[in-house]
Amino acid sequence: MSTWKKRAAYVAVCSLALTGLSGTFGTAAFATEGDDVAPTSGAQFDTLAQSLLTEDAVQAVATDADGNVVIYTTEPTDDIGAGARSVAEDSSNVVVKVMDEPISSYSTNDVVGGAGYAGLTDPNATSASLCSIGFSAWSPAGDPAVISAGHCTEDGTAVISGLTLPTGDAAGGGNDSTVTVTQALGTLAFSQYGGPGNTPGADGAADSVDISVIDVANPALTTLPEVTDWTTSATEDLSGSTLPVRSVGAAEVGAPVSKSGRTTGFTSGNVESVGWANVDGRQVSGFLSVLTSSQGDSGGSIIQGDRAVGVVSGGTTVQGQSVMWGANIQNGLALTGGYTVALFLDAPVVTAQSTPYFTDAPVSGTGPAGATLTVTPENGTPFDVAIDANGAWSFAAPGTEGNYSYSIVAKKGFDTSAATTFDIAVVLAPPVFTAPVNGQLIETSLKAVTGTGKAGATVTLTGDVTGTATVDGAGNWSVPADLSYGSYSITATQDTADVNPTAAREFQAQAASTGTTVAFQVGPVAPVISTPAAGVVYAEGNGPTQVNGTGINGAIVTVLVNGVSAGTTTVADGEWVLPLVGQLAAGSVTITATQAINGVTGTAATSTITIAAATAPAATPGTPAALANTGAPVMPLLGGGLALLIAAGGMMLIARRIGATRTN
Repeated sequence: MSTWKKRAAYVAVCSLALTGLSGTFGTAAFATEGDDVAPTSGAQFDTLAQSLLTEDAVQAVATDADGNVVIYTTEPTDDIGAGARSVAEDSSNVVVKVMDEPISSYSTNDVVGGAGYAGLTDPNATSASLCSIGFSAWSPAGDPAVISAGHCTEDGTAVISGLTLPTGDAAGGGNDSTVTVTQALGTLAFSQYGGPGNTPGADGAADSVDISVIDVANPALTTLPEVTDWTTSATEDLSGSTLPVRSVGAAEVGAPVSKSGRTTGFTSGNVESVGWANVDGRQVSGFLSVLTSSQGDSGGSIIQGDRAVGVVSGGTTVQGQSVMWGANIQNGLALTGGYTVALFLDAPVVTAQSTPYFTDAPVSGTGPAGATLTVTPENGTPFDVAIDANGAWSFAAPGTEGNYSYSIVAKKGFDTSAATTFDIAVVLAPPVFTAPVNGQLIETSLKAVTGTGKAGATVTLTGDVTGTATVDGAGNWSVPADLSYGSYSITATQDTADVNPTAAREFQAQAASTGTTVAFQVGPVAPVISTPAAGVVYAEGNGPTQVNGTGINGAIVTVLVNGVSAGTTTVADGEWVLPLVGQLAAGSVTITATQAINGVTGTAATSTITIAAATAPAATPGTPAALANTGAPVMPLLGGGLALLIAAGGMMLIARRIGATRTN
């Protein structure tokens, strides 16, 4: 049982349901009759926690995800100090959990050092602190380092370190008698266990930490931003199976967590709460996790997914269940003077392309967002390309045809990804037509074919226009043509002797580009519509009866009225005429005329006229209003006297009944 006098509080920052943990922490005492509610955050909670931590049996004070204040003790509620007991009994949201032993650090100080690494006071030391490496790191100058726990350095006296043989460590099947130091690791650069200067630390203070930094002095070592799962320890190569570390952050309460250490290897559990605890008399900010750990795991890495959240600081058991205290890595790093955790960057990926690249076309791909892509050509000067916020990058393919090899890496800060190498084949892009363009209708004739290409290249036209031209310094070319009415197709290629002189010559034979083709028509101008002239207004029933105009002799003129075909006619002596069937309906009428020669229809002429609707004459003043037609007097007449009605002026009678004013 511990007799620690000073304790520190830690605060839950994320949601956690304590499902499945009943029994793990012994009897949990809840205040069933108390009406008070203990504070769970802010200055009031800090004051409460600091007060409770002065009691001998209280090991830590925290809040869980259910809004409870959790008092971790080494004694049942009845045996803890009066102040803590009073809070537990009088508050409805206080839980007491009993630990088997006080939280203690996992560093071993036996003679024969070694555990992941061994910390020694001098090269001739006969004993060492056996601990575990937490994470690869960078010094402020970008030199390699590793991060571990501060208590592993024995308050800064273990200033040199050496790596140990994995199979000699407990996690690799060894024991303390088989620990073997294989090679030098480095020298101590920074260490703090507790408060500044390795003092006990202040209750609830962010600068109460457990962290050390070792500068890697062995040039034969390569630090990797990865965490081993210990499954390859039998090969002595722990990098054979790893998990990447892509970020650094705070521990998330209730989320899964894993740790890796030289004693118990790779184990997983859940983060229960975060805050501060007293670890062998020193205050350490961090978090409590329910998972397997043991002495020698100290300093080992703690990750949630691919995020570094802490290093192993200490632990204990509760009714035989191992619990671990992890030191907050962010708080620790803030005191190191600029050391940072090395992060894993995914290697950049090149977007697959099944065909060769055209000159100056974009070579593109993906990589870590916000990083810089360093491109190293096989023959050429390296250059950098930004990777945007969406993880996309691109650079222009060479402007000279040939085969090219590249190596690309992503960089962010001092972190560098693995290299990606790839080859591309660059071929000359086909020239571009500027006139005519694909699908274009050209009026009357085509006198030249023009376009753009690579300066100095030779453009060759085949198809309905043949010829060659040299692309000028501005990138333009022109070939004479003489095409009249008809449908045509032209293909253009360009070639140059400018090919990249590499050893791989696979595409040198393709110094000539592939072809690009345009299909187009040369057609007649629009015919002229003489009548009806645009804008004329006709009375309903007195509209035009024909459409006529002028055109090209022999052309076939097609006329549409409001989009509906009205027929075709042929131009003779420069004129054409097409009769219209029936009168045009009232409203706006659009007449369209085109003429076609050699099967090619030219542009259209239009004439829009208006057919004004006829207006009924107004009624004569004083004329009686129309009478309602009941049908009663009309039916007998219809049945037997239709001839009489007509003879006797029945039409006038009907006209009067409907209120008409005309007479026959």
